[in-house]
Amino acid sequence: MATPQTQIPKALEEALAKLRHDPSHPVRAHLDELDVELRVVTARREEPAPGLGDRMAAAGPWEGESTEEIIRILREGRDAGGNADTPEIL
Repeated sequence: MATPQTQIPKALEEALAKLRHDPSHPVRAHLDELDVELRVVTARREEPAPGLGDRMAAAGPWEGESTEEIIRILREGRDAGGNADTPEIL
């Protein structure tokens, strides 16, 4: 799908802002007499928070842990914003 002429950035700062807004799609811009395309080659990513399975494994064997301790660990994971895709049930 073509980008309407009115939405094509005319300044480098505007093109970079558009690319930062959605780095998964390249941005075409008209800068001076040049038509250019900007795209992200690599993005710096923060290390993801460990998932529930990782937290459970780090806690070690589950023999003798109290219900309160298990609930505390699960709440800490939820509060940290951990999120993962829901597994498919076969």
